[in-house]
Amino acid sequence: MQKIICHGDSLTLGADIEPAYRWPSLLQNALGGIQTINTGIGGDSTTGLLCRFVPDVVSQKPDTVVIMGGTNDFWWGIPVNTVIANLFSMAYQARHHGIAPLFGLPTPFDVQQAMQQPWSPPEHGYDQLLSDIQALTQRLEKEARESDIPVLDFYTLFVNDNEKVNPALFLEDGVHPNGQGNRKMAALAAAELKNQFMLP
Repeated sequence: MQKIICHGDSLTLGADIEPAYRWPSLLQNALGGIQTINTGIGGDSTTGLLCRFVPDVVSQKPDTVVIMGGTNDFWWGIPVNTVIANLFSMAYQARHHGIAPLFGLPTPFDVQQAMQQPWSPPEHGYDQLLSDIQALTQRLEKEARESDIPVLDFYTLFVNDNEKVNPALFLEDGVHPNGQGNRKMAALAAAELKNQFMLP
């Protein structure tokens, strides 16, 4: 393997984290320097990810792509079915071009912290947003398995044993992973990629 692309929104970009400490950069280090390109854009939807999939991913001819999105879609009230369709469209395009796709499950967030931020609230409220994220993680795991697409379960990394969100893994906004959260994401991605591609 020579090149990996991590394609997503601010959860992939690594909002407010120094570039060297974002999970795609840490993943590159964990894999012994395999080139890892971060094409995350803050605020992007899965429709946006799909629209820029060819120039940002296919044209760069990576060996594999980690695709993660959906949170921004749900923020604006886009249904789960649309998100699923966009994600699988990217995965099938990747396969068509000889690129191995993986899905990343979006992380949950600390609602109490998020509600204190100056941004506009989700279109249908925070409860519905969290419900949509949970529905996406459950469906994506099942449907990806049926299509033989590996899944990186980032969601579970951010909840405690009692299934409550762990606020210690987020920035003050309660939405974006902090340095510790990014380290956990990189470690999970590295372990899965090593297993999938029999890397040392």
